[in-house]
Amino acid sequence: MGYQALYRRYRPARFDDFVGQEAVIRTLRSQVMSGRIAHAYLFCGTRGTGKTSTAKVFARAVNCEQPDRGEPCGQCAVCRALGAESSLDILEIDAASNNGVDEIRDLREKVKYPPQNGRYRVYIIDEVHMLSQGAFNALLKTLEEPPSYVVFILATTEPQKLPATILSRCQRFDFGRIPSHQIIARLRVALEEGGIRAQEAALSRIARAAEGGMRDAWSIMDMCLGYAQEGDGGLTEELVLQVLGAADRRFLFEFADSLIGADAPAALRMIDDMMRSGREVQVFVRDVSAHLRALMLADVCGQEHAAQLLDVTQEDAAAYVAQAKRTSHTRLMRMLDLFLQSETDMKWAAQPRFALEAAALRACEPEESLQLEALISRVDELERRLREGAVMAQPAGGRPARAAQAEPAQQEAAKPAVKEAPKGPAPEAERVWQETLRLLKQKPQIYGMARLGRLATSENGLFTVVYEKAIGAAYVRMLSMPDKNKLIADALSQAAGYPCTFRAAIEGTVAESDKAILAAQAEAKRQTEENLNKVFAAFGRENVRVMDE
Repeated sequence: MGYQALYRRYRPARFDDFVGQEAVIRTLRSQVMSGRIAHAYLFCGTRGTGKTSTAKVFARAVNCEQPDRGEPCGQCAVCRALGAESSLDILEIDAASNNGVDEIRDLREKVKYPPQNGRYRVYIIDEVHMLSQGAFNALLKTLEEPPSYVVFILATTEPQKLPATILSRCQRFDFGRIPSHQIIARLRVALEEGGIRAQEAALSRIARAAEGGMRDAWSIMDMCLGYAQEGDGGLTEELVLQVLGAADRRFLFEFADSLIGADAPAALRMIDDMMRSGREVQVFVRDVSAHLRALMLADVCGQEHAAQLLDVTQEDAAAYVAQAKRTSHTRLMRMLDLFLQSETDMKWAAQPRFALEAAALRACEPEESLQLEALISRVDELERRLREGAVMAQPAGGRPARAAQAEPAQQEAAKPAVKEAPKGPAPEAERVWQETLRLLKQKPQIYGMARLGRLATSENGLFTVVYEKAIGAAYVRMLSMPDKNKLIADALSQAAGYPCTFRAAIEGTVAESDKAILAAQAEAKRQTEENLNKVFAAFGRENVRVMDE
């Protein structure tokens, strides 16, 4: 006989062989022992969790002549015939390829024939959600009132696609994902039988990659053992990573460090190294998303609960918590959203690597984005740094160190000195003006007027922008108003790093522009005095205090 795949070799033949489905197995075994066999069952759950295998064992158990605690004995003539798959009392139908009305009508005719050897004729319909609507209608009456010797077992991964009329006629059993530690224990038993050495980390990698499916775990281990036949090192974590095309934990921590530290060149170099080593981009993105999810859970739940939720050791959970504390929760959520979105974008991208690199750059440089979530991330990161600074400066007694003892004069001396404006032309004046325009984008009206001008001079901190005579009169008049002039001057000061002033002028008539500025300032002063006089008249000068903000 040729080689048999592991998932077939270790397919459960008894209820005791199943792992991770204790409630389902206990209920079915109890029904066999009590003889309360229903006429229709529905087994639901993700792939590889034991639905079809449970259906076959249950079919043997209900037909066994001498069941042992609800288990098929495996010794009687019925059990031997069913085990050799030479009996017609168990019929397995693939609904994916037999989903028409004619096939179900044929099944309704076969139901009339009683079992040959056992007590029940069992029909196992796998992937039952693939049946057409007409096929469901044809099955409905037979499923509701079958002969007393017929048992239907429907298996599906998508129970939501079944009509309510079918669901209401079945006993439903939900098969959950198998925990990693149970998968590891089952794999270890098989390896010990074969005399194969395996690292605990390698088995943990296989169990996590299986995502709760025992059949997937057997298939992955089958590939790994086939790959390891050339050497005698046994089953190692490095070998499993090579077979899966995944990145190891150390690489993921370093990549996350580069994202958190906003080190875009390092992140791009690591992506290039990953690609050169032959790893799949889609697999790497899923690994990064899983790592960021682990950081998010560690940040929210803490070490104890994170170890349980992520199914990792306490040491690994502590490493996740330590890395999560280096950034804010909002930024972690934003990075996770970016890589989840990139996984979707890769399905339609001609070069999936480009989508990965774009996501990494956005994660490294949130300040380059004006989107709401990016701004929230930046504010949250600043708050986190301020909290950490406050904690570091706070002594055990609860009050900040030296804060209560600092004299006002000392606090004033500790303030950074204001940089003075340079004498003569400003260095890098054009760069300062372009940076000012970038800052003014938050004020679209002023930005629209300022960008149409040309920087003419920048003497002693005074930046003069000139406009063409044909269109510039209105712009000069608007930008000479005190409030708008101050906004541009503040943006210039922020861009230059020292106090700056601003004026707008018609090209070739700077002196006339100065007169316009003085006139606008005088008009503003006159209006202010007029408004104050009205207030004084209404409330009395002695009851009004003017504060200059």
